[in-house]
Amino acid sequence: MVGLTAAMAVTGLAFSPLSAIADPHPALHATAQANAEPGTPVSTPASGGPHKAYAFKPGAAKAGPAAAKASTKTGGKVTPQLADGADPGNGNDGDGYVANEYDAPMTYKGGEDSAGVMTGPPKVYLVLWGSQWGTQSTNSSGDLVASGDPDGAAPYQQDFFKGLGSSGDGWSAVLTQYCEGIQAGSMQCPANAAHIQYPQAGSVLAGVWLDNSAAAPAAATEPQLGAEAAAAAQHFGNTTEAQNRNVQYVIDSAQGADPDKWKEIGYCAWHDFERTSFGSISYTNMPYQPDVAGCGANWFGENTPRGLLDGYGIIGGHEYAETLTDPNTPGGWTDVTGQEVADKCAWIPKGSNGGLFFENLSTGSFPLQTLWSNTDHLCQSSDPIVTGPTLTLSVMCDRTDTPGQPVDIGAAAADSSGAAVSYSATGLPSGLSINSGTGVISGTSSGTNGWQRITVNATDAGGRTASTGFWENVTGGAGGCNSGPEQLIDPGFENGSADVDHTVMTDAWGPSGYNIITPSSLHAAHSGQWYAWLGQSGSAADDSINTSLNTYPGYRSANFSFWLDTESTNTSGSNPDTLQLIAYSQYDGHELGVVKSWSSQGAQAGYQQQSVDLTPFIQQVGWGTTISLKLVSHETSATPGTAFLIDDASAHEN
Repeated sequence: MVGLTAAMAVTGLAFSPLSAIADPHPALHATAQANAEPGTPVSTPASGGPHKAYAFKPGAAKAGPAAAKASTKTGGKVTPQLADGADPGNGNDGDGYVANEYDAPMTYKGGEDSAGVMTGPPKVYLVLWGSQWGTQSTNSSGDLVASGDPDGAAPYQQDFFKGLGSSGDGWSAVLTQYCEGIQAGSMQCPANAAHIQYPQAGSVLAGVWLDNSAAAPAAATEPQLGAEAAAAAQHFGNTTEAQNRNVQYVIDSAQGADPDKWKEIGYCAWHDFERTSFGSISYTNMPYQPDVAGCGANWFGENTPRGLLDGYGIIGGHEYAETLTDPNTPGGWTDVTGQEVADKCAWIPKGSNGGLFFENLSTGSFPLQTLWSNTDHLCQSSDPIVTGPTLTLSVMCDRTDTPGQPVDIGAAAADSSGAAVSYSATGLPSGLSINSGTGVISGTSSGTNGWQRITVNATDAGGRTASTGFWENVTGGAGGCNSGPEQLIDPGFENGSADVDHTVMTDAWGPSGYNIITPSSLHAAHSGQWYAWLGQSGSAADDSINTSLNTYPGYRSANFSFWLDTESTNTSGSNPDTLQLIAYSQYDGHELGVVKSWSSQGAQAGYQQQSVDLTPFIQQVGWGTTISLKLVSHETSATPGTAFLIDDASAHEN
């Protein structure tokens, strides 16, 4: 899922009908109160974060509506309730419709760090992290088994990934309609675009590593999970951009572990990405799913040892699919609410339209959720396979690099026939060259030519060619890709303020009151129709909106901006009404600091753009975590004296 993205960028699945919406995105995200009972809704100061399963993670995409209600407990067993319906349903349990903004299509966000979707043959590396997994051996199917894996989670996952692409696997075919290298905002892909490839049977699982050299943290943080993904890339010899471009790493935690506080926050898994010296790396945080009943265990009433592992199909498949369609959250495919391809179809009851089902692969039968198909405008378990060009070359981002400093820019081509690829480039600044075998552009440039257009070409053994171009400026800058796609969900508030179980989502901004996000004609929006109006409550209560920003390892700066119109009748110079932007930690909600304050005193009429640097606040908790951002107004009189009008917010990271 997604995530802010994001949302939350990591993206994830939330407890199924055990928890309320909250996620790409990345789903996600938002600060949550600790000690919440697993499987029950938790309070979140803001949405956003890696795409947690609901299917987001903090910062990957925003907390996605997990089409789920709180479960009831009977005799110590958690009994899931049927998913809620939404538009066009009536909102009652079991009405058979999706509660995940069913009618909103997916749109392409333009790519992040040269990645929009994974275009090469899908590859998964499974990492059993920590000595808690015990020692390894091999079973009769050739799977790695671990002595510290009482429920057999590791071989189950291996069989699932080995089986993709076999026995008429229609589920994988749904993903092939999505592509990259097209205009941002597009909803359909032309035939000549670089599509996600249908997997070859037996080829998806690329490697398994039981990393038992030391114990994994009992409650690993997002940066620690990212570090393990980077260690896995090195372990498997994937040390270039091209080698990591179309692979994902699943970081499996052992029984009893609490990675990224999954039990307290209330999600099942999430996916995210990070910048490393090996290029951008996409990875999934996969807790030990049987530890929480709401994450799919015996979801179909089997009450069997194999049924206990249902979550590794439902949720593991969810995160795998979202990593293919949105590897560098939120640069791939999401809808207007920040949900990814799997979020929109999460936890629909088996037997309902678009509901959970069993897919029979050559390696066994696995429970899966459906995936959103833009082509059909439905949640689908199968679709025709869409094929793109045999040879594709990923779009490369425009960059700014520092003169006199080493440059390392990776190109990534994919050939569906498996043929070897060679690279060449034109327009390279003096001092830079491209490695014909790896596609890595390296060297040191004097930076005397300013912006230059560089064209990279790829050629396979069959003589097929592909090319892409990007701009590079080596006259200054910190180095790396220029600002990527918008990190906020609904930055202009145009999704409105209706309840999430009906037509649109509000939890992208967590308004303190129903009318805070409004199309009221009493004031004007900066653009569109909707805006946020803080300062309506007088001194009786502060008004606020809040959202979350997922941050990524390897990034160095973040900026937040919005347009502010301060309309005030408070002329007091000593007791003005105020607006504050406050940053909070994701994990425990503690305040990181007041980013900036505004007041009614001396305010300018009309919308004025405000921009702040979030970097010092992110550095307090470390890149790779999610921070919450809260805009709160305070009125000094019982009669509202100042309207703080906010519109067209934006957040970008570099």
